[in-house]
Amino acid sequence: METLWTQIQSRLREILPEAEYSVWIATLKGEVEHKNEIPCLTLYARNAHIAKYLRKYGVLFQEATAKVLEMENSALVDVAYETLNTDTTIIKPFSVEDVAKSIATAPSMLATGKNTQLLLPLRYSYEQPIEFKHSFDDFVVGPCNRLAMAAAENIIQDNALSNMLFLSSCSGLGKTHLTQAVGMAMQEKAKNLPLNVAYVSAETFTSQFVQASLSKDFDKFRQRYSLCDMLLLEDVHFFHGKDKTQEMLLSIIKAIHARGGKVVLTSSFAPKDLEGLDSYLASQFQSGFVASIEKPDMETRFNILVEKSKKLGLILPETVAELMAKRIDADVRMLESCLQNVVFRAKVLGTEITEDLVYDVINQVSHAEPCFDLPSIVDMVCKGFGVTRQQLQSNSRCRNNVLARNLAFYLLRKHTDLTLDEIGQGFNRRHSTVIKGISSLEEEVSKESPVGRQLNDMIQKIEKNCGKKKK
Repeated sequence: METLWTQIQSRLREILPEAEYSVWIATLKGEVEHKNEIPCLTLYARNAHIAKYLRKYGVLFQEATAKVLEMENSALVDVAYETLNTDTTIIKPFSVEDVAKSIATAPSMLATGKNTQLLLPLRYSYEQPIEFKHSFDDFVVGPCNRLAMAAAENIIQDNALSNMLFLSSCSGLGKTHLTQAVGMAMQEKAKNLPLNVAYVSAETFTSQFVQASLSKDFDKFRQRYSLCDMLLLEDVHFFHGKDKTQEMLLSIIKAIHARGGKVVLTSSFAPKDLEGLDSYLASQFQSGFVASIEKPDMETRFNILVEKSKKLGLILPETVAELMAKRIDADVRMLESCLQNVVFRAKVLGTEITEDLVYDVINQVSHAEPCFDLPSIVDMVCKGFGVTRQQLQSNSRCRNNVLARNLAFYLLRKHTDLTLDEIGQGFNRRHSTVIKGISSLEEEVSKESPVGRQLNDMIQKIEKNCGKKKK
């Protein structure tokens, strides 16, 4: 019943971007039959690769068919994928120009009935292919992150245990590294197949959603992400209190999963600690594999230094690596910064890397071994902002007091073993207020605004001098 398929194609053309429709849908042949009183849409593709890829549109095929057949329940529609017998096979890689030409000539090819296959892009996506910086190969594994690493490696498999991964940790411990490693591995795995990967921060996602709201173009925004094979979304705690954005995200995640796609989320907090989220969205976050990354132990820090030094083209003396691993225990980012400073100083001075040189660099980062506890951090924050502890504990909404309080939350979360509840109790606040305060501070710092830069300078100063002890 070719007429029905033509109507179904028309429905699909209304909801898909023109380029995507031309590449994947316009070239198909289809027919609708009733098998045991259940409608079945059978699609005939040029080759097995296309037939396999078409499964990502399964839900859309069902909905369009149900609409044409005037059915209320689209789930009752079956979709089958077949391969046409054709000798026309193109195996060479294609350029963007090839794809553009192929799409442009699609209507004429269909009109003449020529048995010609459209050129398919290696990675079909709404944006340029993502250049990820981090891979699994340069991620140093230890007790602190072994579970997170295993979960990240598993989600890229065809038979993955879960299609959702939630990574949580404090800043600078490797969430972004693993997330990008997943994206890079997925792109490498699908070199000869189209793959749509989206990598975005919660802040950017929210900004794009606001723009879509202003332009009343929700459908385009939803399609941009709903048709992803892999969505990598960082810092989801930024969605705190953003009800409409959460509603859209939940819809997108469900659509991605319905098509067999996968989602990786990161946050500074575990899903159970996130408040201000829609209960259904929070449940969705916890439905997949949840893995946390802890601070690296001495051995892992040592191994990180050895691997990072190799990438810088040098062999770090074992005694030097041990000294740095022992003295720098804040986070991986601080460890890398210290190493880069050591290498730079050695090159500038034209000397070997010795323990004395490392001591000089460490003393620039931290004049003494820091002591991070609640009294020490509060004391440093109060001095930095010119406020009293009573003001931090008060109900004052003065911007200076709020920034100081949020910074104390952030540092206590990062450098102590206090729970969110215990941190909140120190300031007469609930743990949900602590989460909101940390999220607000991280967002301000990430913007690199004047206030964000001042906060970042304050963080570095406090981390350098907090609770100084004699060596």
